[in-house]
Amino acid sequence: MGTLLNQNRKKIDVIGIPVDALTYEDLEARVKELLADEKKHHIIFLSLRDLVMAKFKSELRTSIETASLILPTSSRICFGAKFLKRAYIPQKIYTFEFIIKLLGAIENNGKSVYLLGEKRNVLQITESNIKSSFPGLNIVGRCTGFFPKEMENNIITAIKKSSPTLLLAGTGLRGKRYWITRHKSFFNPGISLWVDNAFDIFVGKKSKPARTTGGIFVEKIGKLIKNPLRIFNLFIYFLYFILMLYYKIRKH
Repeated sequence: MGTLLNQNRKKIDVIGIPVDALTYEDLEARVKELLADEKKHHIIFLSLRDLVMAKFKSELRTSIETASLILPTSSRICFGAKFLKRAYIPQKIYTFEFIIKLLGAIENNGKSVYLLGEKRNVLQITESNIKSSFPGLNIVGRCTGFFPKEMENNIITAIKKSSPTLLLAGTGLRGKRYWITRHKSFFNPGISLWVDNAFDIFVGKKSKPARTTGGIFVEKIGKLIKNPLRIFNLFIYFLYFILMLYYKIRKH
């Protein structure tokens, strides 16, 4: 099954960093393949910043390269694949929409989920909303984030004993996305996924991301007003442009 899993995978590279070209229509079939493989699988949401910084941060690059699915959340990554004339052009993935489809696919296959992260009230509401939306999904455990270091081994043991199909993790983990990659050797086979604001959307603290060009522009302006330091993202865009030109020229 592992060989078939790799054969079916449409993986390309953008500026030397691997990216999966997966559509929403392919999701359930891909999840079934991951589950049938009976191995440990990590899914990563890849932003433009992650893509660029992976060129310079070894731990980030390793976590991306060892993931079973690397899903672009920036249209600029998709543009980069087209600009570099890759064999497949990935589709931009919206994190919340993907998580909903992932939970649906896991429910359809009679599998389970463990919720990890956030504060107690947010986690409780998230669990309630997930149970309401996916009544056939088995929630085998939950644990808040922001826990002291000395509790970490107990939490890892609880996750391992519950053996969830999906470990869905969010805000409040020491090391953020790296918490999963640093501890996945302790877990049983299954799928793990970290996304910072997933639980906030479930409880209505954060609106779903905009889909139209105008909506995306307004959303970005709002984020810039809240955090003016985001202006330094222009450096990321500039560096990405330079790296794309380098890989374009190097090909020829």
